[in-house]
Amino acid sequence: MSNFPSVGHADWRDEALLLPLAGLDPERAGCIPGLRLRVLRTAQEREAIAGLRRHAAFRVEQDLGLGLQPFEQIRDEMGLVTAVYRDERPLATLRFVPTGQGLTGAERLLEKMPFDASILGAGSWEVGRVIMEPEDRAPDLLLECLTVTLKDLMQMEDVRHFHATTTLAMARLWRRVGLHTVVTATGESGGRYALVHGRVEDVAAALHLRVPGVRPQAACAHRETGVAAVASV
Repeated sequence: MSNFPSVGHADWRDEALLLPLAGLDPERAGCIPGLRLRVLRTAQEREAIAGLRRHAAFRVEQDLGLGLQPFEQIRDEMGLVTAVYRDERPLATLRFVPTGQGLTGAERLLEKMPFDASILGAGSWEVGRVIMEPEDRAPDLLLECLTVTLKDLMQMEDVRHFHATTTLAMARLWRRVGLHTVVTATGESGGRYALVHGRVEDVAAALHLRVPGVRPQAACAHRETGVAAVASV
């Protein structure tokens, strides 16, 4: 654990959902039975996780001036909102948003500062925050939820890159699942943030998953509404 410094409460209070990553052991993934993933494709289906989403934090995007908060519904529609269930209870939710419409944090950050834009090409997905109730934020359970979600996404979609915008403390923790810092940026408050990125091979290796073959790109019906809405903005 010496390579992953401890994180104080002031560092994670707005992103507390990632704190348990400090204790993750990928070797233990797959030990928690009874978890299943659902993709919530409609607004009505997403109502099932409204309680979890009340914990969502937007501090990083706001401080960096990325202008994404008005597009939350569109990002839901063009991306994949997932929920991990145990029996009938949702334990965690995580949203993935594909690049190509200018509605990921990395695409907005590229307008402000240079970095290798190749990580935003075909098969590139923004990984949102893992949202869990405080009482469920045990390290092993979080790792299991991440593993189930990332594994199923790689099987469902053309995934070649994962990326996220996050605090520096959380960037160090994201290294546990194969994402590494590409560039750092300073927000309006003076806070420091990072863009992290991992190839699908890196994330799969960190979570001890098999990398599926590249899936052909195709128009996905669940994204059409979101893309049309972006075009009209």
